[in-house]
Amino acid sequence: MTDWTSLINIIYQDEYLVVVDKPSGLLVHPFKEATNERDNLMALLRDKVGKWVYPVHRIDRPVSGIVIFGFSGEVVSKIKEFWGDKTKTQKEYIALARGQILEAGRYDFELSNDKKVRQEAITNFRPLHQFEDTTLVHVTIETGRKHQIRRHFSRRMQCLVGDTAYGKGILNERYRQDYNLHRIFLHAWRLTLPHPITGEVISWTCPLRSELQDVLTAKGLAEFPPIA
Repeated sequence: MTDWTSLINIIYQDEYLVVVDKPSGLLVHPFKEATNERDNLMALLRDKVGKWVYPVHRIDRPVSGIVIFGFSGEVVSKIKEFWGDKTKTQKEYIALARGQILEAGRYDFELSNDKKVRQEAITNFRPLHQFEDTTLVHVTIETGRKHQIRRHFSRRMQCLVGDTAYGKGILNERYRQDYNLHRIFLHAWRLTLPHPITGEVISWTCPLRSELQDVLTAKGLAEFPPIA
């Protein structure tokens, strides 16, 4: 049985909010299709800090990285007032995508939600390092659609390594065998937004999880490329 509590790292905490590094494989909070999930980040974090926490957003279960919670519904409401404003909130990810990506780009084609309604979706990316079979990319999103990054890259045949829903089985299996990677290579790396009470703009960075860094090291990239 996984000791999830030991894998949850608190990045920042004050009297209003807490920012954590979520491990891959853990739900942020239960939802109707997974109501029996006793282990979820919200419940485990509540026990870890000793008070109720309220999620501002979520990242996919197989994805790791930054997630922010408020200690009250009022704090969450204040954050959500500017959560979708790209001039105030920046959400940045690190991913390993199939093939050679040589230039920065933008995916802006619509994605359908669960009700088959097409919605605007904008994903920006730029390459950080090219390997023989893949490219390490820095990703920012201007919208927050379901599986947005994964779907955008997959639709352009640049699926993310380890993505069992939208990826390539042969590529995923090779990375399992050669690099012992049993998860998606997608990590919520940095989050920047105004503090909901003080208004101060804060930027939190979450280092790559060891299983992701180990892949890069094995492929010859000993140091993570600098990102402005």
